[in-house]
Amino acid sequence: MDYTTLSKEIGVCLNPLQAYIYLGLCLHTDFKSDMSSINQDTLAKFLQCDVGTIQRALRVFQENNLLTIHQDRYGWREKNRYRLNRSNWFGVYRKILEEDIPREQIGFLLLLKSLCYSHCNYTDYYGRDLQEMMVLKQSMIDNYLRALETRQYIKRDRKKKRITILRDDLFLKTEESEKEKIMKICPEAMGDDDYIDEHGRYHFVD
Repeated sequence: MDYTTLSKEIGVCLNPLQAYIYLGLCLHTDFKSDMSSINQDTLAKFLQCDVGTIQRALRVFQENNLLTIHQDRYGWREKNRYRLNRSNWFGVYRKILEEDIPREQIGFLLLLKSLCYSHCNYTDYYGRDLQEMMVLKQSMIDNYLRALETRQYIKRDRKKKRITILRDDLFLKTEESEKEKIMKICPEAMGDDDYIDEHGRYHFVD
């Protein structure tokens, strides 16, 4: 598979390196079951991180409900399996790992994308509002934004107070569902449990 999906919740709870590690884990997760059985050593080798960094990141993922850890016992041995929680997601192409920028900048780009509007590549979180959403200090955010803007990955519109991701080729393009369109026009018409079937009929659940 040349792409994977990440939870949009990462923007408010991870730092850039943790986001990069989360991407690596998602790339080794089954789409249908949301389960991953990747060994920590294998993940560390894949991402060129030490195992301790991987272990600390996994604890942060668990603390923030990004995943659930299941332990299987085989005699005296234990093996972890990870069930990812990514119902609200955005898509990322694997090729983002090939970009010639530091891994933390890749991670920060993922955090920015998670804060973008659905089906869009821009966010109106800007300045102090962006800092309040993230777990980073303002000075670190400014450094990442400056570096990514210099490399033309993003563009800041100071007048509109908007940040746009220019490299939309790195992210999966998605479109609004019929339900989303209806709820945008008439939000009171459909509840969270309402749905549209395969024949285009609306089903409203009391």
